[in-house]
Amino acid sequence: MFNEDKILIISELGVEGLSLLVKIALKYGDIVWLSSNSYLPFKVLEANSYKGNAKIFGLYSQTGQVVNPLDLNEISLAIHRAGGGKRPDNCVIISCLSELIMYHGIKKTHAFLLSMMNTTKKFIGMLIDNAQDKKDELLVSTLFDAVFRLERKSMCEAILIPELHFSAGPLKLKYKNGIIEFSEFSDDHQEIVASQCEEIDQTLIRI
Repeated sequence: MFNEDKILIISELGVEGLSLLVKIALKYGDIVWLSSNSYLPFKVLEANSYKGNAKIFGLYSQTGQVVNPLDLNEISLAIHRAGGGKRPDNCVIISCLSELIMYHGIKKTHAFLLSMMNTTKKFIGMLIDNAQDKKDELLVSTLFDAVFRLERKSMCEAILIPELHFSAGPLKLKYKNGIIEFSEFSDDHQEIVASQCEEIDQTLIRI
């Protein structure tokens, strides 16, 4: 799991989603991260004892570099100048895709993502659940090799459901202080989550 080049996480607003992005990206020696505010990515990387080279950009920031959210060309140039590219040990993270859709609409954001996909080897994106139309969410999802939905169950537990993945099953996620741990479900839980996935599929079909 998480070996694909292009991964999308759909999560509720919260630190759990950012922590999951870090969990996936820890294996990379270089991370270039675009976030709404660079403070939380910095703290989550610190909590996970990330030892690589991380360059964090924020649409607003008190701790990192700032890029203009209204200029997608500036954002793209900043990412590539920071080292985001085709190297296998480099990963680009954009955790503010929902915000970019709000600023630019789906057409411009989709074109921006297509450009990023063509110039970046490893890419992880995140959408905030229900922050955009389902049609926009679906259009963005089709660009990725794997899509996972993170559903919070309590303050310290969540379920990670694969919505688009060749072989992965659902995982139980435990969260504390910015650190994520995974465990597999029992057969009974597998059936329950499978039913939830079927309901989501039927919703997308109706759309």
